[in-house]
Amino acid sequence: MAAERVKDVGILAMDIYFPPNCVRQEELETHDGVSKGKYTIGLGQDSMAFCTEVEDVISMSLTVVKSLLENYKIDPKCIGRLEVGSETVIDKSKSIKTWLMQIFEECGNTDIEGVDSSNACYGGTAALFNCVNWVESNSWDGRYGLVVCTDSAVYAEGPARPTGGAAAIAMLIGPNAPISFESKYRGSHMAHVYDFYKPDLASEYPVVDGKLSQTCYLVALDSCYKTFCKRYEKIEGKQFSIVDADSFVFHSPYNKLVQKSFARLYYNDFLRNCSIVDKDSREKLEPFSSLSSEESYQSRDLEKVCQQVAKNLYGTKVQPTTLIPKELGNMYTASLYAAFASVLHNKHDTLAGQRIVMFSYGSGMTSTMFSLKINEGQHPFSLSNIASIMDISNKLQSRHIVPPKQFVEALKLGEHRYGAKDFVTSQDTSLLVTGTYYLTHVDSMYRRFYAVKGAASSTPALGNAALGGDQNREAVWDALFPGALRELAGVRDAGVVDPLCMVLDTCCSGAAGRARLRELCHQDLGLPILVQLVTTASRVGHKEEWLEWLLVKICVEEEMFETLFAALGSTDGGESGNGFTAKHAFLLGTLSKCLTERPEEVIVSNSFALHVLNVQKYAAETVDFTCRGSSSLPTGCPGVDVLGYSLLLLKDICAWEPTSSQSEAPVDSLLRTGLVKQLLKYLRDLELPSTIRKAMAKEQGDQQPALASAKVCPYNGYRRDIVAIIANCLHGRKQVQDEVRQLDGIMLLLQQCVIDEGNAYLREWGLLAVKNLLEGNEENQKEVSELQMQEPILTPEIADIGLRVEIDKKTGHPKLVNSS
Repeated sequence: MAAERVKDVGILAMDIYFPPNCVRQEELETHDGVSKGKYTIGLGQDSMAFCTEVEDVISMSLTVVKSLLENYKIDPKCIGRLEVGSETVIDKSKSIKTWLMQIFEECGNTDIEGVDSSNACYGGTAALFNCVNWVESNSWDGRYGLVVCTDSAVYAEGPARPTGGAAAIAMLIGPNAPISFESKYRGSHMAHVYDFYKPDLASEYPVVDGKLSQTCYLVALDSCYKTFCKRYEKIEGKQFSIVDADSFVFHSPYNKLVQKSFARLYYNDFLRNCSIVDKDSREKLEPFSSLSSEESYQSRDLEKVCQQVAKNLYGTKVQPTTLIPKELGNMYTASLYAAFASVLHNKHDTLAGQRIVMFSYGSGMTSTMFSLKINEGQHPFSLSNIASIMDISNKLQSRHIVPPKQFVEALKLGEHRYGAKDFVTSQDTSLLVTGTYYLTHVDSMYRRFYAVKGAASSTPALGNAALGGDQNREAVWDALFPGALRELAGVRDAGVVDPLCMVLDTCCSGAAGRARLRELCHQDLGLPILVQLVTTASRVGHKEEWLEWLLVKICVEEEMFETLFAALGSTDGGESGNGFTAKHAFLLGTLSKCLTERPEEVIVSNSFALHVLNVQKYAAETVDFTCRGSSSLPTGCPGVDVLGYSLLLLKDICAWEPTSSQSEAPVDSLLRTGLVKQLLKYLRDLELPSTIRKAMAKEQGDQQPALASAKVCPYNGYRRDIVAIIANCLHGRKQVQDEVRQLDGIMLLLQQCVIDEGNAYLREWGLLAVKNLLEGNEENQKEVSELQMQEPILTPEIADIGLRVEIDKKTGHPKLVNSS
């Protein structure tokens, strides 16, 4: 039992927050009067995040912790340890963790261990190790650990200032994690050095020896790598080299140092005579083999050659880790884990089974190289869901770029306010998204007070106003569209989603709302609102039907389904190997609910039907049919859920009757694409229903008779849903009845008239399909009647649908006749 509790301890979930303000490094070069490319090429940085007067490490920590708990639906009572890593000192005694306890006190949970860990950029790793060790120890009480890495990196005016940044990352720790620690592979290096330190307690700026700091970083890297390799080789009995890890993630003060660091590992492998160093590279590095360690750190020629020979491996093993650090800058304790978040964002669909090596460095100096093993995980703790919740692309795209002058002014105000008391901030939250914590004031006793930007209280009032007539709707629309509506759509609160959907649906209803509806469907103005709304609702849920009917109006009636569906994926690059996301599944599930429950109120177009079919076909091509699903929809796997909900939509579309204004039913356009042939193929490729398999096993003495190539149902109900679509297509359509016969599908459908584990109501849908197949079709009835019966079979289910089996006296063959 104890061993089971500590299996695969690691990171279950992650979330990231960074300020909405950033400055471009290219513009900062011009402002500082330095040579062009000094920051962008020399440092390898693109932009830098920074806090204004309303944000600090405490507000960022509060925001990211609250966001993680809400996005993953974690009860605050389930947290048993909370560790914070930070070197940004707000109080010399009171830990940042104590401020975060406000979130947990609200639900009565004050039994939470842990405080802050502080040592330059290494503090976050120390906090993480503490939590992991706690879960693996006898002290663990079964609850989750929570780690927060938070810093605002700022420098005095001079060459180090462009290496600042700001962010907060939260990580949920527990067993059976998709990101687990390989604790046996670890190497540390600790020493006493004055390379970066903060001796002036009246200033938040550090003292930096840039050249020494870079050398210390590489010295620590060499030492950690050598220890790591020795431990790996002792355990595994074989040599370790950089090809034995799929990714390397480095603490990133600036990107150029990351490039040098990976090249340094390649040089280490050369010195260790690793086989991965090819002949050409070996010849290029050979002139440097006799350098002493100190000489090698100072050799520019060696540095260039190492980066040259390691370039290709850098592109695959390191480049995907650099996105966030290059955009946000040095986040101190959050830097390493922001780089790791970049890997999850860029490669989450291919990471399962891979090893990722992490190098954590903090000045002074402290460092550790450690290893992570990546697993698939299960919803909500899956790689795809983590990538979805972090929503990196959308957050980066939503930032506000400020001129360097404004950045400098913010730092000057910070200098003045650092350690100050008795002041009130501007409380300008115009750039903050709803749900963000911000500093309001510091009183005469240095006590800090924070508030949350919110819109929950005002949204219901707006909804009620919109119900008061079109004049009110026009006023509400003019006041909110598009900026405020998009901001409201991002509020992660179910109490906001429903009234907001009421506002949107009401304002866009009727003849007077047609113009507003067109604006809501506009690619640049309204579409981002819809994308944000679906994203939010898919995470926090909704209780009323406003969202469902709004989406039907947009996707079905306005034929915007294809556009919205595509936009839901483009915001973050997809969350699974096939590009489908939880948002895609949510959209399809919501539309399916409407068509199923109130089909008479939905007008289905041919184009909508065809778009759904295209989604279904692509999902069927990409879903793994070798893994049997153990749950019904939603399964938590985006690709499987998209496949299932698209089948449910097709089932209802194929039963939908056209309106008087439509020349044909949508099912007719689907049938022309070869739908029935494709559905029959899906059934043929599946293993036989469980009733038939068991009967065969009993007869053949085989426990699981099945074709080796047979597919299994990826979710409970998959076979039933296919049969249901076929049944609806057959109803009253002789051409479909004939097509099934011509495709040798009659016996295949008869095989579905049985009970099948994991496919509730399969027998009922199978019998309906057979009834629709035979009704009024003499050719099909004749083919069934000529089937040879091995022994008399009582079929009450056939009788229930108005048919009975009789033995033809002349031929001796069974035949189906109408019992009425």
